[in-house]
Amino acid sequence: LMVFCNMETGETCVYPTQPSVAQKNWYISKNPKEKRHVWYGESMTWRIPVRVWRPGSDPADVAIQLTFLRLMSTEASQNITYHCKNSVAYMDQQTGNLKKALLLQGSNEIEIRA
Repeated sequence: LMVFCNMETGETCVYPTQPSVAQKNWYISKNPKEKRHVWYGESMTWRIPVRVWRPGSDPADVAIQLTFLRLMSTEASQNITYHCKNSVAYMDQQTGNLKKALLLQGSNEIEIRA
């Protein structure tokens, strides 16, 4: 696992091996009336896993390093840029609610909602 340590701010930065995912039609519902969340990487037939390890690295070793980093940290932040046609990232402007907002899942399987 390769990280960048910013000694001035006390940050450890972990970067993905692939900085972006191609913009394309990743998922089309078989039932347009279906209103459920779709997990990127699980529910989509064409998927690119987002990894933070280099080819040749043992994923188990990386998982241990990330777990240790998580245990030694009190907070974390992540920047995500979301471009998705015909979907809601945060608030549905028509209804004013967050029911359709982007749903994220941490590596500990905790769901992060708007």
